[in-house]
Amino acid sequence: MPRNLEVLLEIQAVENRLRELDAEIAALPRRVAAIEARLSGAEQELERSRAAHAGHLSERRQVEREIEDLKAKIQKIRGHSGDVKTNQEYRALLDEIAFAEAQISKHEERLLEVLEQGEGLERQTSAAEASLAAERGTVTQESAAAGERARADKAERDQLARQRDHLRGQANDAWLRRFDRVLRMRGQALAQVDREACSGCRVRLRPQFLQEMAHDQGEATERLFVCESCGRILYLEPAAIAQP
Repeated sequence: MPRNLEVLLEIQAVENRLRELDAEIAALPRRVAAIEARLSGAEQELERSRAAHAGHLSERRQVEREIEDLKAKIQKIRGHSGDVKTNQEYRALLDEIAFAEAQISKHEERLLEVLEQGEGLERQTSAAEASLAAERGTVTQESAAAGERARADKAERDQLARQRDHLRGQANDAWLRRFDRVLRMRGQALAQVDREACSGCRVRLRPQFLQEMAHDQGEATERLFVCESCGRILYLEPAAIAQP
């Protein structure tokens, strides 16, 4: 295989890896944002649980105050029972006490419901706190791993860029110009001949063209063969060079 082809194949492999690294580096901010969004979601869930728990405690205190106020009212009514002069007034006091006791009974039923809800909310809040703590640990690890991956990618990219520059210094200028032009257009500048067709565009190659390729590359000459359809630089695998 001509040395220019070998060099361009190496350059193309480096270019492919550089594209992969560029995509990984560009995707890093999105990965970090997704990690942070997970943590934010866990924090919001904990805040919702705490807010619900705080609302429950406020309602519980309100119900307890209402019960205490009703009990105090009953005590006050009973304290004034000695001042009653008539049976009608006495019955009115009893009715007022009965009404207050009925209200206390309703409030006590509500208090039981609130206490049961509070137990569930406490468990929910504890679970949200544990989930947030676990998520923070996971996010810390993933963020550190993402940062390490980014540093490794950038270091590899710098090394590959230097390698690419070194290889380009070894390539024929005319071949390199063709390579760069097709690379910009097609993403891949070189294509192997596969079953008598260009592996890039799958257009079948003329038999005479294939014979010339096999002869010239077998002699390791520096002739450039280009696909007439897609413009990619063509090459044969060494095992195929001896075939007519």
